[in-house]
Amino acid sequence: MSSLIPNAGPPVQPVPSYFVVMIDYGRRGLEAIVDPEINERGIVARLSCGEYTNVAFVHHVHDGLCEDVSDAIFARAGVGQEAA
Repeated sequence: MSSLIPNAGPPVQPVPSYFVVMIDYGRRGLEAIVDPEINERGIVARLSCGEYTNVAFVHHVHDGLCEDVSDAIFARAGVGQEAA
């Protein structure tokens, strides 16, 4: 008698989840900062301390969707969109 593991279907791929922080350099253009290691708390910390400035928007990409979370992130960081 052999011990077989029942087929549970195809392997499940992890769903990526990351934030996109868009920096606006005016006439010089835009830069997207995408770092899968940075979570929402990290972005709030960088906004609060001034490391991220001139932020055009923050998007959260998850489950195949792209969600604009700019207002919530700016509020948590205690900065207005004009200051970010």
